[in-house]
Amino acid sequence: MRTWFIIGFLSLTLLSCEPFDLKRKTFPTCAKPSATIGFTADRLDVTLFAENPQGDIGLIGWDFGDNKGVNRVGTRVAYNYEKAGTYIVTMTIANTCDDIFTTTYRITVRNQ
Repeated sequence: MRTWFIIGFLSLTLLSCEPFDLKRKTFPTCAKPSATIGFTADRLDVTLFAENPQGDIGLIGWDFGDNKGVNRVGTRVAYNYEKAGTYIVTMTIANTCDDIFTTTYRITVRNQ
């Protein structure tokens, strides 16, 4: 009886398994992104851009540092500040490998 149980168990085990398919997965390889912040200012109007970009760059996000909650995405963005002052701009770069690079830059805008 024990022999029949073992044979039955093995046959059920072997017959109930699906074929194992070992597919090779490929994952993206990326160079870590980096850049510095470049800007031009005409009074309260500012253009910010990624200067000396390196590595694989997917998206570039900008925070203008004026606590208004306005953010933009792009390699070159324009923004108008409401008042003169000094602001800390943050640029965040991400690529398809989920590498993140963040840098800040202090800018000063004037009314005149």
